Amino acid sequence: MLRNVLIMASSGIMLFSKEYTNTISQPRLIGSLMTAMLEFSAKVTGLPVSYIKFAKVAVTVVSNEAAKVFCAMFHDPSDGASFSSFIANEILEAFIVEFAAELGNVGHNVRQFDRFHLRIVGIIRHSIQRLLKQLQQQRGILKAIFVADGSIIHATAEVDQIGVLANLQVLVNASLDMMAAVNNTVNSVTIQSSRSTCTEVIHVVDDGTLIVVHRKRCIRYQTHIGNSGMCSNAAESVWTPSSFASHDKMKDLGFKKTEH
Repeated sequence: MLRNVLIMASSGIMLFSKEYTNTISQPRLIGSLMTAMLEFSAKVTGLPVSYIKFAKVAVTVVSNEAAKVFCAMFHDPSDGASFSSFIANEILEAFIVEFAAELGNVGHNVRQFDRFHLRIVGIIRHSIQRLLKQLQQQRGILKAIFVADGSIIHATAEVDQIGVLANLQVLVNASLDMMAAVNNTVNSVTIQSSRSTCTEVIHVVDDGTLIVVHRKRCIRYQTHIGNSGMCSNAAESVWTPSSFASHDKMKDLGFKKTEH
């Protein structure tokens, strides 16, 4: 669950702040504290702070030394460090690209950065494509497809969209009926596609499914598919846009254990 996004100059000036839940009472006062933490960590360990975890909230920090800015993202601890760092980097990179000229001469008037809040949801949505591409680059992964709202949102290779959607719906309905008979639910289905490949159909959100085609003989494929929990996190955080407006509607981000 995303709570707050803060983007600051290395000098401590707050450039941008967006609040989704009331995690920080005065977010603009946090700039000096975060700057001091980064400087202290760099002096003591030689590395900047990247992740801070508390009981009910976590903070992910990513920085860009060339642009002299950093992003501090407040979120649920259950989101995990890897996924949160990926999203924070996506947000910071987009901010730097959009305001490259302005960052060269940052003054006290930072209202010019306020419009960036309109892009955050789109940035996180687009991250699903990059996550699927990263997944396919892993050894043994042949293809990755994300389906939501009855359509293919992104596929890493050419697919028969009509065939995929039609067969997926039949498979999902049959699986649900089968598991309902024993009062259980379906989180994933494994299909022996051929002698050399398997297809994993993984439930992500209420109307979202991740389909991964992989080689049978790749011993490490299960690890890569397990790491695709980052895809499920991205899907669940952005495929329910209303969740950004209400704390109560935010769902827990996490990859469910497989049940066959």
